[in-house]
Amino acid sequence: MKKLLMILCSAFLIAGCTTSNPSGSVATPTTSPEVKSEPVVLNVLAPRGATALAMIPVIKNETAKVTFVDGTDVIQAAFVNPNPEYSIIVAPTNLGAKLALGDKTKYKMLGVITWGNLYLVGNDDNALQQEGNLAAFGEGAVPGLVFEATNKDIVPTVTYYNGVADAQAALISGNANVALLAEPAATATIGKMKEQGKEVKIIGDLQKEFATISGSEGYPQAAIYVLEDKYNENKEFYDSFITTIADYTANINDSTMDSLKSDIEAITPEELGVPNAEIVAKTWSRMNIRYVPAKDVIDQLNTFLALFDIQSVDSVIIK
Repeated sequence: MKKLLMILCSAFLIAGCTTSNPSGSVATPTTSPEVKSEPVVLNVLAPRGATALAMIPVIKNETAKVTFVDGTDVIQAAFVNPNPEYSIIVAPTNLGAKLALGDKTKYKMLGVITWGNLYLVGNDDNALQQEGNLAAFGEGAVPGLVFEATNKDIVPTVTYYNGVADAQAALISGNANVALLAEPAATATIGKMKEQGKEVKIIGDLQKEFATISGSEGYPQAAIYVLEDKYNENKEFYDSFITTIADYTANINDSTMDSLKSDIEAITPEELGVPNAEIVAKTWSRMNIRYVPAKDVIDQLNTFLALFDIQSVDSVIIK
């Protein structure tokens, strides 16, 4: 009898530990919630200056870790590093394309981010047809080659300096009466010289001049390069990065200019490599910052890169 009671109690205990659905079948345990992967934070290398401004929104929302550098030495080293450190490299179109076509880098071009910001600053509209000295920079690089392609018959003696700051200094000091400068440095120079009682102005727009000989609007000056396999593995995050910078730069206008200035002050003009927020606001439209997929502008790229004796970039563009 005692043994029978123990059996019955055990049966009731087992029954109490199970649940049933309305149909009477035993419910199965619920599955664990899906574990979501952590967002990918892209590691970006970019030059200071106008191009750096496109990186503002991804710095703000912390979806990318951006390292800014002066010049292209560090950028070139990153391209050829056998153990790539960066998810994205922002660089002159000619630099990345030449290395990719020569099989010296695994990076490929995804899109163009700037379309030219070069201007001639002088004290006279006719300065290019008069004796004098012209301070230039970027010999053999984008600034120098665009300048030479658009200004073949000029009178002043051209002297190339190490960088835009040196060309600017030559104009301010009076060692040159015309200078090839990039925005926003061009407008900053005009302001500095005005403080000294010297009047200079923009006398040449190299983007418009290039358009007259190429038929294209501006020229693809700087591009975004990625590792194709990493891009395909994490396309969602790369595309989000592109959308963020494309939307931000496309929506800079009079009503959003104060926000742009606040963003520049928060990151600091020094970090971005620009004179100050006010000058950037004044010169935004002349910096021609806008994102266009490289696959959509192959003809413009080929026309521009022909200046560097680079032929057909089709094979180094991500489509």
